[in-house]
Amino acid sequence: METPRKSDSTREHILEQGYTLFNNLGYNGTGLKQILDAAGIPKGSFYHYFESKEHFAVEIIDHYRALQFDRWEMEFQQPGLDKLSQIRRALDIIIEEYGAQQPMTGCLLANLSGELANSSPYFRQAIQRSSQEVLNCIRDDMLIAQEEGTVRRDIPAGELASIFFSSWQGAILRMKVTQSTEPLRLIVRHLLDNYFRPATTAN
Repeated sequence: METPRKSDSTREHILEQGYTLFNNLGYNGTGLKQILDAAGIPKGSFYHYFESKEHFAVEIIDHYRALQFDRWEMEFQQPGLDKLSQIRRALDIIIEEYGAQQPMTGCLLANLSGELANSSPYFRQAIQRSSQEVLNCIRDDMLIAQEEGTVRRDIPAGELASIFFSSWQGAILRMKVTQSTEPLRLIVRHLLDNYFRPATTAN
């Protein structure tokens, strides 16, 4: 693997620190000084890579989405499992990781969606772009599961994806309020284990 250039490594480091701060404190709760201190850089270095805090937030959204997609593909490397079982397994791992957070902060995209979606067209477009890519990924997985016969076919895969994603995002907000992963487990049990199943295989 090619060793990243120092500039690439520094930029990645700033994004990672920003991700942690935004996910824990929110965009509006995070000041530029906190970002600089966490990354251990002067203000000039920050503006060398990012035009503004707003631009930085959008870069973090895109960076986080790419990392999550890579992670999702890694969790699917389970030979012998059908697509729905792969999804179920990956979600169980994610829920366990959320449960280990102190406090439970959940998903950056869900957090920033609630905080920033109406604050500017720039943020709204970035969040919508990332959300749509996630929806497309879920839709493609649902299509495979439908072909395998583990997911009902009377509802289009795109609609199933939207139902799941909207429910999951709402459950993440509930998790933050209750500091319990039960809202997420409820979604998995009632959607993946029941509602999404063909009538003949529903639990």
